[in-house]
Amino acid sequence: MAQVIQYLLNGIMNGALYALIAVGIVSIFKSTKVVSFAHGHVIMFGAYFYFTFAVILPGAEFMPDWVAKWEPEWLLAYKEGAAMFSPKAAIAAWVSNLPRIVLGLVGSIVCNALLAVFIERAFMRPLLGQSSLSMILCTVGLIWVLEGSASLIWSADIDQVPPLGPNFPIRFTVFDSQVFLFSSSVVNFVIALILFIGLMLVLRYTRSGVAVRATAEDQSTAYAMGINVPAVFTTAWVVAATTGAIAGAILASRNGLSPTLGLFGLSVLAVVLMGGLDSFAGVFIASMIIGIFEAFTQWQFGGEYAEIVPYVLVLLVILWRPNGLMGQAEIERI
Repeated sequence: MAQVIQYLLNGIMNGALYALIAVGIVSIFKSTKVVSFAHGHVIMFGAYFYFTFAVILPGAEFMPDWVAKWEPEWLLAYKEGAAMFSPKAAIAAWVSNLPRIVLGLVGSIVCNALLAVFIERAFMRPLLGQSSLSMILCTVGLIWVLEGSASLIWSADIDQVPPLGPNFPIRFTVFDSQVFLFSSSVVNFVIALILFIGLMLVLRYTRSGVAVRATAEDQSTAYAMGINVPAVFTTAWVVAATTGAIAGAILASRNGLSPTLGLFGLSVLAVVLMGGLDSFAGVFIASMIIGIFEAFTQWQFGGEYAEIVPYVLVLLVILWRPNGLMGQAEIERI
């Protein structure tokens, strides 16, 4: 029973990360009717920006020493006597890294947002009025441009970045059996969930959210109502890149940093197709289902079988519901 709970929790935590990444794809599609195949590589760039601001920049000569390692007297006193790998030592190490973690997050969010504006203005906006297929193929081409650029700017080596939260083991007992988690995974789960819920509230209750939903419903009518549709497109790309920057930092701290990190976006595309390209609720449900199924498949059959779970599940769902679990079917009148 303990193993069931263990892998169930692992699946839910992975599902929350899937949902955070998928929300960017859905926000772009709801505004532009374009599926961004390059979203995984935008996330990869966000991870590299986090690496630049959290690892490379703090070590520069012109940066203050406290950015690279912040150790005030009270923190040294707190850390004194802490056993290695204990929660106390892990929290002290995280607090010491906090300035560069904050610098890394702020820098990655700003730079990724600027990258999204550049992509939308330079590649997407000139294609306005063209078929959706041409815009989708443009995002496919961006995959190789972004992956090659990352290898040229940084390197193809695997690097490590500081986690967003303290990293120590958490053990608790359920049904007389012990369950094991890492605290950094719990922090990542909470961050992903808060961002997902926050974005849903923004889209539902703010003027910008109403503009996005109106544009998604009918671009021509949105123009007639005075909505700046190109600005909505830019906003959607910026939102996707911003959430992607945080997701990239989480992925890099968990899996390591390399240009192949962008391939994670292909699994998320399966999540979006399964949930419904225009449904945030459907994507959240699909994220949790795929995350849990992946965890249990890894437990029973191994990691190589878990990798194909998203694609098998999305195939089965599309055969049953072509628009996804909660996607809306478009009705064309003749």
